[in-house]
Amino acid sequence: MSLPGSSGPAPEAAKFHVGFSSDFCGEDGRPAYPDIGLSLLDGVPGLSHEFLPEYRAEYVPSQLVEYDVLISLKPKVTAQSLEGISRLCAIGRCGVGYDNVDLKACTEHGIAVYITPGGVVRPVAESILLLVLALSHRLLIKDRQVRQGHWAESTRVLGREPRDRVVGTIGMGNIATEAIRLLRTLGVRRFLAFDPYTSAERAKELAVELVSLDELLRTSDYVLVNCPLTPETRGLLGKTQFALMKPDAVLINTARGPIVDESALIQALQSNQIAGAALDVFEKEPLSADSPLSAMENVILTSHSICWTEELFRDMGRIDCQGALAIYHGEIPEHVVNPQVLDNPLFLEKLARFKGAFAASGARP
Repeated sequence: MSLPGSSGPAPEAAKFHVGFSSDFCGEDGRPAYPDIGLSLLDGVPGLSHEFLPEYRAEYVPSQLVEYDVLISLKPKVTAQSLEGISRLCAIGRCGVGYDNVDLKACTEHGIAVYITPGGVVRPVAESILLLVLALSHRLLIKDRQVRQGHWAESTRVLGREPRDRVVGTIGMGNIATEAIRLLRTLGVRRFLAFDPYTSAERAKELAVELVSLDELLRTSDYVLVNCPLTPETRGLLGKTQFALMKPDAVLINTARGPIVDESALIQALQSNQIAGAALDVFEKEPLSADSPLSAMENVILTSHSICWTEELFRDMGRIDCQGALAIYHGEIPEHVVNPQVLDNPLFLEKLARFKGAFAASGARP
């Protein structure tokens, strides 16, 4: 039986099915995070949700065929993942990055992709503040020396304060803006930004100087990477750019690994061209155990999870589940990153079908 305005059968027994990628669970198959917003979906008429039983680094069609909405953490969504997929209407990506999702393929299949910016801004900005301070006070070096019994030596390891220094951010979106707000309390003298998409008016409001990338690199004591990974930003920082940086400057990358040429960074660190780095992301993840970065005392390494907190997953999960409920009601979720899909008849037909089946349920987040 088809609903009015639909191009195919209604969901079996008027069921709306939401799938969560299996990496929301631990090895025992139980949820690994205390709250990802599932309570918003519990008890909604005609709606069921479950965790996918198998983890794959890249989805295959058999994993996706039964779902109306997929809420995904790490796996890739490729064109091959979507072969033969017609039911799926939306993918809620946990986080703000979506370079692991083929937006073109999703748009062609009538699948909206939405992200969770409101859940990410504060924890990532706090992580940037953490890494600035840890590098400034040479935290890891002091910790290692004390653990190794070198107490006196550790007292001679001097740090430096961000006070009166220059912080430059590559990209000035919401995360960078919040990081600047937090860092301002440390008495930073100047904030610089390189972002071709930010207006002079917005920069003025934030008391940030818009400069070229070269000027930012030459002037900054702390270089923060806060831009998305795009064809324009891939390999943005390489040998030429590191040569411009001060010898006592540090790099902090919490955005995406391929924005930085990792071999050039290693060379710059080994030759003391720059003083240190803090990296939460890498060209290839997980980072190889034999990477030269692992042996460097002036480098902080974390596993693309420096910002992972209970609050992060609570807030991201709620946004993703709210997006799933919007689809359930036949509405467009917030923060769609492939807006072309909103004109795709395949997507609109799915929304119409859900609206006819579920809109009167009254379930709202």
